[in-house]
Amino acid sequence: MIPIRHKRVSHGKEIYFIVSIVVVVAATLFSILSPGGYLEMKKVQADLVARRDRVEVLRRENQAKMESIQALRSSREALEKYARGKGYGKKGELIQQLPPEKVESEK
Repeated sequence: MIPIRHKRVSHGKEIYFIVSIVVVVAATLFSILSPGGYLEMKKVQADLVARRDRVEVLRRENQAKMESIQALRSSREALEKYARGKGYGKKGELIQQLPPEKVESEK
């Protein structure tokens, strides 16, 4: 049998491939882990979504309060119901206020 000769890759090419792989891996890690990288971007996006949700909740609460204010301005019944809820009454009415129930703690 005749031995088969393999082409030998030069040391310069081997070093070039190794350096290229190291550079690509380093660039990838830098783009993922660096400030302003992928991980930080994901955190910022999650924070943005949470803040937008909070703004929407506040917007709905504000709208409900504005509707309540408008109802108090336009409806005598709504105003009276609100005042009675706060403990006020009409002139000459007697209002009885009971003390809050005490919860006995276990000894």
